[in-house]
Amino acid sequence: MSGLYMVEIRPDLGALLRFLHGQGLDIGDHDEDLGYGVHAWLAAAFGQGTIRPWRLLHDRRRPTRILGYTTRDAAELREQLAAFAEPSAYAVCPDLERDILTRPMPTWLPGRLLAFEVQCCPVGRKSGSGVEKDIFLISADHGHRNDLDRESVYTAWAAERLERNNACSVRSIRLDGFRLVRQLRKTQPSENGRSRARLVRPMALIRGELVVGDPDSFNAMLAGGIGRHVAFGYGMVLLSPP
Repeated sequence: MSGLYMVEIRPDLGALLRFLHGQGLDIGDHDEDLGYGVHAWLAAAFGQGTIRPWRLLHDRRRPTRILGYTTRDAAELREQLAAFAEPSAYAVCPDLERDILTRPMPTWLPGRLLAFEVQCCPVGRKSGSGVEKDIFLISADHGHRNDLDRESVYTAWAAERLERNNACSVRSIRLDGFRLVRQLRKTQPSENGRSRARLVRPMALIRGELVVGDPDSFNAMLAGGIGRHVAFGYGMVLLSPP
């Protein structure tokens, strides 16, 4: 085994919103993806960075779930929540045995063909200013707009990150979804403390197939996630049979 676990958390959304209200984090429509809110609750429930990367899955077909990667098993996560979380954080998952589940991730053998899916935030820093910007727009700033399309820019960006350190080789890749979302984030510390910034950033759903390269690098890629904002619900690579 790799020492890495996939965790599935089934939160009570009403209790989550009440927790955020109690923390002074009424997010309204400034946090469309709930990334800031779920990040704040995960830190309060399990400790900063314990579950990262993660992804919020919610639709009308299945109950809301948070999937993520962690180095702690279900028993450790339940113990942390039960022993140290404030009551409002605990109320988001009151049935520990039902609401918090984990399974160990296997060590994938080199040459294994897998399908993958990742919801990512394809942004980068502009040279000079360091301002974060959609990588499609950064590419447009350095080339001819008529020669660019969003899918080719995003998929090349994702493939390069998936393949780093011989983690894998990407066999096929496509952009299956895109939209701009409003996000809430904290700014960098200053003399006046931190303030909250309201951003609009790209959300891209990318799918394809890959072949596992070095197993240790592959598991490190899963644990680290793809791109920026991995603490806020982006970059978790989900695997399935091809």
